[in-house]
Amino acid sequence: MSVQTGVSTRVLRPRAQILAQARIVVAALTLPIFTAMLWYAIPRGSWPRVVIAFGFVVLLYVAAVLLLRAVSIRVDRDAVIERGFFSHNRVPVKRIAGAIVLDVYRGPSTETTPQLFLVDTAGELLLRMRGEFWSGDDIERVAAAVDVPVRRRLDPVTAAALRKEMPELLYWFERWPWVGALTAAGTIAALALLLIGLMSPTLLLP
Repeated sequence: MSVQTGVSTRVLRPRAQILAQARIVVAALTLPIFTAMLWYAIPRGSWPRVVIAFGFVVLLYVAAVLLLRAVSIRVDRDAVIERGFFSHNRVPVKRIAGAIVLDVYRGPSTETTPQLFLVDTAGELLLRMRGEFWSGDDIERVAAAVDVPVRRRLDPVTAAALRKEMPELLYWFERWPWVGALTAAGTIAALALLLIGLMSPTLLLP
């Protein structure tokens, strides 16, 4: 297999809206809490701990932004190169045997997002693009750039149907949603405990 003739090397980036949405969510979750805590802590002289905790959250956010800015997919003549948050995936074009393009419902709503799966001859997943992070145009660019048969599903599918029909193409937290939910809850709880430790409730009290 090869990249189609005339398709130049191009670097694709995640949707620009992701950063804007992340800023809004982080601000909505943290600013009211830290403002109230500062209001309570300043008269008691324990505000430095609150500032330290807020600085820790800001550092986490900056690190996440830098990691997100580095995410990309590049289609070269002989490979499709994916740079993720914590991984680097180089897929030789000769390994790609097919592509699957389908639309997946967003939870219980009627809205859908496109997804692309590049697979080898055994049906093993080589690369995946999700519409939550990549634009539909970029998904179509990659599907068109790689000279392999593209199988398109005309009717949208639910996440449950996708788990049942093609579990081998999904991430572990999608195959077992309850495990993913527990992992997310545990991570949030660990961060909350760390922030509590940084702020030391005994120092917030008079």
